[in-house]
Amino acid sequence: MKVLVIGGDGYCGWATALYLSSKGYEVGILDSMVRRHWDMEIQVETLTPIAPIQKRIQRWKDLTGKKIDLYIGDITNYDFLSKTLRQFEPESIVHFGEQRAAPFSMIDREHAVMTQVNNVVGTLNILYAMKEDFPDAHLVKLGTMGEYGTPNIDIEEGYITIEHNGRKDTLPYPKQPGSFYHLSKVHDSHNIHFACKIWGLRATDLNQGVVYGVALTGLLDDEIIKDELLINRLDYDGVFGTALNRFCIQAAIGHPLTVYGSGGQTRAFLDIRDTVRCMELAIANPAEAGKFRV
Repeated sequence: MKVLVIGGDGYCGWATALYLSSKGYEVGILDSMVRRHWDMEIQVETLTPIAPIQKRIQRWKDLTGKKIDLYIGDITNYDFLSKTLRQFEPESIVHFGEQRAAPFSMIDREHAVMTQVNNVVGTLNILYAMKEDFPDAHLVKLGTMGEYGTPNIDIEEGYITIEHNGRKDTLPYPKQPGSFYHLSKVHDSHNIHFACKIWGLRATDLNQGVVYGVALTGLLDDEIIKDELLINRLDYDGVFGTALNRFCIQAAIGHPLTVYGSGGQTRAFLDIRDTVRCMELAIANPAEAGKFRV
C-alpha cells in the first residue's frame, strides 16, 4: 500500500514514516521544513540533533534498502499539493502537517493567524485534492484530546447521544478547546466530517493524548535505532516541549519543575511506539466511504 506522510520531517511523522516503511508500505514524505524555521525564530532547538531530511532518508535506504520518496512544499499551496498527490498516487494519507503547539499559537496575533491558516487551509486543501483525484483514498488525521477541553462529564469517542425535550439524536461531542491551536484542530474535524458527508470521503481522526518517547525500541532493528542520523526530536523548551519532556530534563539537571497553575491538571500520555501502531491499525482498517471515524 502507498502511504503519503504529510509532515514526515516532524516528530510523529518521522517515526510513522520509518515504522510504515519497515513494515513494507511504500512511503512518501511531504513537508515544508517550516518547523526547522520556527525553531530558529524562537531560538530553541531539540536536545537530539536532527540531520537534514535528505540525509535521514538516504541513511534509511543505506541501512534497510527501502526507499522513501520526498516532496518539499507547502500544503497551503494547492497547486503543489495536488501535483504531489497525482505524482505519488497515495492509497492512504497520514496528516501530521500542522503547527502543533498551543503556546506558539498564543504568542500574538501573527502566530494565531499563521496557525489557523496553516492548519485549517492546509487540511481543507487535502480534502479538496482527495475529492478531485483520490476519492477512494483514506485520510488518517492526528487530532488531539485538547479539542474536548476538560468537561465535567465523560468524554465519548467523537459522538454523544443526547435526549432533549423528548427528542433524541447522536451528535458530535461538544468541544471546548483552550487555545487557537486547539481551535484549529476543531475546525479541521468539522471540515473533515462535512467533506465525508457531502463527498463520500473516508477519514479517521485519532484524538490522542500527549505523545512521548524518542526511539522505536522493539519495533525497529536496534542498530537502526542507534543510528544518529535517524534519531527523533526531543523538544524541551517552553513552546514546543511537552510537560513530560521538560520535567524529565529539569529533573536530570536538578532544575525545579516548572509546574503551572495549581498543579492539579492531569493528562494522558502515549508512547510514540503506540502512536505509530495506531497509525498502522487505522491504515490497515480504513473507514467506510462517507464515514468520519473518530
